[in-house]
Amino acid sequence: MATKTEDRRYEETHLAMVLQVIKEELAAKKAFFTRLKALLQQERKNVWEDGPRLADSFASAVNLTQQLSGLRNTELSVEYNRRAIYKLQKMLKTPYFARIDFREDGTPTAEEIYIGLSTLLDAEGRPLIYDWRAPVSSMFYDYELGPAEYRCEAGVIRGEITRKRQYKIENGRLVYMFDCNIKIDDEILQEILSQHSDEKMRAIVTSIQREQNRVIRNEDHPVVLVQGTAGSGKTSIALHRAAYYLYKERDRITSKNILIFSPNQLFADYISNVLPELGEEMALCTTFQDLVAPLLPSGLTVEDRHNQLEFTLTTDGSAEDRLREEKIYLQTTPEFLALIDDYQKYLTTRGLPFPDLQLEGEMVLRKEELRALYDDYYGYLPLKKRLVQLQRRAFYLLRPVTARKIKEYAQHLAEENPQLTAAEIKARSRLAIRKKLQPLYTAIRAWSELDSLQLYRELFANRELLAQMAAGRFPPATLNRLRQAVLKTFSTNHLFYEDLAPFFYFRGKIEGFPKFPEIKHLIIDEAQDYTLFHYRIIQELFPAATLTILGDPNQTIHPRQYRSSFAEIEAVFTGRNPQTFTLNKSYRSTREITAFTHALLPEPAVAAEAINRPGPKPVLTRVLVPELLIPALADRIRALNATGYSSLAVIGKTARECQAVYEKLKALAPIRLLTKEEKTLAGGPVIIPSYLAKGLEFDAVLICDCSRAVYRTPEELPILYTVCTRALHRLYLYYTGELSPLLARVNPDLYTRSSYPEEPPRED
Repeated sequence: MATKTEDRRYEETHLAMVLQVIKEELAAKKAFFTRLKALLQQERKNVWEDGPRLADSFASAVNLTQQLSGLRNTELSVEYNRRAIYKLQKMLKTPYFARIDFREDGTPTAEEIYIGLSTLLDAEGRPLIYDWRAPVSSMFYDYELGPAEYRCEAGVIRGEITRKRQYKIENGRLVYMFDCNIKIDDEILQEILSQHSDEKMRAIVTSIQREQNRVIRNEDHPVVLVQGTAGSGKTSIALHRAAYYLYKERDRITSKNILIFSPNQLFADYISNVLPELGEEMALCTTFQDLVAPLLPSGLTVEDRHNQLEFTLTTDGSAEDRLREEKIYLQTTPEFLALIDDYQKYLTTRGLPFPDLQLEGEMVLRKEELRALYDDYYGYLPLKKRLVQLQRRAFYLLRPVTARKIKEYAQHLAEENPQLTAAEIKARSRLAIRKKLQPLYTAIRAWSELDSLQLYRELFANRELLAQMAAGRFPPATLNRLRQAVLKTFSTNHLFYEDLAPFFYFRGKIEGFPKFPEIKHLIIDEAQDYTLFHYRIIQELFPAATLTILGDPNQTIHPRQYRSSFAEIEAVFTGRNPQTFTLNKSYRSTREITAFTHALLPEPAVAAEAINRPGPKPVLTRVLVPELLIPALADRIRALNATGYSSLAVIGKTARECQAVYEKLKALAPIRLLTKEEKTLAGGPVIIPSYLAKGLEFDAVLICDCSRAVYRTPEELPILYTVCTRALHRLYLYYTGELSPLLARVNPDLYTRSSYPEEPPRED
């Protein structure tokens, strides 16, 4: 058996050989890249100079088209080689992070399989490094020493893992290595999780755990739902799953075929580094509102979601505010969705009172035939598209009748007016028949002149119709309040955020939904923030996409929105073979912070299992004088900065609270205010409202006020839980006056109490 020294020497020799291959390939790529750039520059010059001359004839235009096509291919080659160089430069620093020795059944020796971010081949085309997404690499994440298998195009390959080894390689130097098994608290995972955070999310490819790997590589279910506790790596899993798709489907999709629904632009910036770290371009990223709002009727504007949240978190309890809060809840319930569905079906089934189509007493299309076409032949289409098709059918059938009528009229006119020329007869005949046709044409064109906005308003304007569609789903008084609130909103051209999804859904069911077939994979993060309306719309907008949907019901921070369960979400996608995974291991926070945050929840939707990474208990500080809250926060910020915690967040419940604290705090400590307009998350201490902090993580978190005056009701518990779970290493909670009752259920042994200023010790 080789000694540790011999093992180390062997690995260093192997590393040196691999680095030499990378250097040679990198030099060749750079030289080729230089030639490609020169070629691209020359081709662009040629097109610029020859373009005007080559567009003067058809043959020249064909030649120009060929030149442009060649130019585009060269541009693609330049971009492809730029990415290849970037990958090799990354590999030069850390070519691989793991090795497994795998002896396939029926073979005498084990193959050494080195695993890294990208594939590397030697001069003979043999793999020196396997991409972490390759089928054989999956065994590193899924198996301990002993029997193992992986699935590839050849089928299931079985054998035995005889060694698992992990490395830390920095700047091409082997820092350390050790043989390992799958253990949640192994040394490398501990080291990775104990590192300081920064302003970007990192790739977790070196520390993917078995349950995470199952989700990343799942190919059996087009719709994958991940219900995971805070810190279970949901977002990282989704991005690594996107990278896996880009690897497996590289001939079919690129990053431009992947779309991420993120909660805000700040979060989009936070995750923007992960795919590039994995050697892929960043996918498209947007919010639901940014995608859908431009598709609304012209002139219709919509309240920003963050403004809606700010309203619900700062409401003064007035009658008008209570009505709006009730409206938000009711319009996000399954019952309201069923009401809109029933109304759409009612309109579609009713259709139009089709008349017989006649021209001067001649039957063109009977009303029974029109109804049959509407109900059966075009029955697969939404209401408006059915009517458009009927229009086309009617106009098609009228064409020969019209031509015949014009001919008959011309003959009659020629007989009565022999002095007219043929041209005059033709013109007069057409004009006369068109005049007779005008009322019929106007009636047919009116079929498809549906106004979805007007139809939506009519539902709520008509008390009896609304009661019929609601079918007892809401008490009469509640339904009437909802009716009045919706009518008030739709009397303007500015919708509240809670109106966006229901109206857009209704409009799509009436007129047809736009489609985005170019999107092949869709990631929906913070799934608990979306309503069933959103998921129904998503189902329609992305018919060609596989979906990864991730969330944590414990982090449903909207205090008024109906909380859709994962079972309800999964039911929307029943026809697409969905699968739900549950992740309960939290990798973000220390054991002590995880225990504290878990204790906040009376009945957590997903139980949290902390990893064995110890740290100090959260600190609950009572500020003795309210005016000293700002100095208390400033002292803590300075102390944390002095100990190296640069990623630090002061989290307030609302933007209003954050603004007020920031105005006083900025003179005492370095701090930056983050608002909904912010698009980048730079390093250093920040102050941020609760709903913008979702999905982010910081070395240290300061909850600037957890008194009863701020966190009062059980509906606000998920907000407090969410902001506390943003902390990796340190969590501090401050309050003045009376402590929030939401913290009363937490065992005092799970946190440390302090006061500001420090109270003198009591004398017995």
